[in-house]
Amino acid sequence: MSHTPNPASGDADRVDRAMLAMEQHTGVVPGYRRAHPRGVGFRGHFTATAEAAELSTAEHLQGTPVETVVRLSNAAGSPYAPDRHSATRGNVLGLAVRFALPSGGHSTWGAPNIPNFPAATPEEFIDITNAQRRGPRTGRPSLLRVLRHVVRHRHSLPGLKGITGLPATESFATTRFNGLHAYYLVDAEGRRRPFRYRWIPDAGPAEITPEDDRVLPPQYLISEIKQRVAQAPVSWTLVFQMAEEGDPLDNVTRQWPEERPRITAGRLVIDRLHEDQELVEGSVFDPTNVPPGIELSGDPILHFRSKVYSESHSRRTGESKPRIRAE
Repeated sequence: MSHTPNPASGDADRVDRAMLAMEQHTGVVPGYRRAHPRGVGFRGHFTATAEAAELSTAEHLQGTPVETVVRLSNAAGSPYAPDRHSATRGNVLGLAVRFALPSGGHSTWGAPNIPNFPAATPEEFIDITNAQRRGPRTGRPSLLRVLRHVVRHRHSLPGLKGITGLPATESFATTRFNGLHAYYLVDAEGRRRPFRYRWIPDAGPAEITPEDDRVLPPQYLISEIKQRVAQAPVSWTLVFQMAEEGDPLDNVTRQWPEERPRITAGRLVIDRLHEDQELVEGSVFDPTNVPPGIELSGDPILHFRSKVYSESHSRRTGESKPRIRAE
């Protein structure tokens, strides 16, 4: 009797192995997210442009301001990780947003500050995470192990370079965040246009100075953004980068040329600290949770993120956090 593999069973195995890799090799702390564990939530609003409304029937892209919850975070596995590696090298950060839809419900997106992702498939993500495990004596990943992975997966190199080349940013407010994955905009006539998105800081990019590095504590970004928003709203401009013929839609390691057409799609503003940080921490910002008018591409990492986020939520909600908690 032949046996037909169960795809759902294969997905569950990959999710388990991905979770194990993160839990063993990235400094995970019980009760926290397996990635982006230290963050802070804000309230604000998003207003789309007329150009966005022409390209998509999505409720939150029609030009009427919609309420948002925004979580800004450090992507390291541990909530106690520093916000920078040195005066010139920063850490991976994230901007996640929850859009309140006029009809009820919500849509969510999550974007890191890296320009490329180092894995094209779930298996590659598991492999690169395992390759970066820290040695028991050095406390650092083995360069040889990472190089062996790169030799076998040369397309991972731009993503790894993007991670190691991040500057030490002055603020979340001066950081650009990239959606990385491809989606489709669907208009009222049913036309589908592939795009990627990015959040451009309206304050402009800014890095810490050598003087800043001498006085700033290892974790400074959450304190800084709280102080900044208390003084004045902070905003990012949403930009859609439109694909052209031949641009890859299912490979997140390959970004599109910068000369591709770009459309200003809206503006995100945060203006106050969220009153319930525990509620924000309990939320899942699933990048596949999109409304009609936006469709998912076939990018396997995009779909895998949804499964991993769900499993991470299930695990952390069943755990107790340490008595002394990270800010």
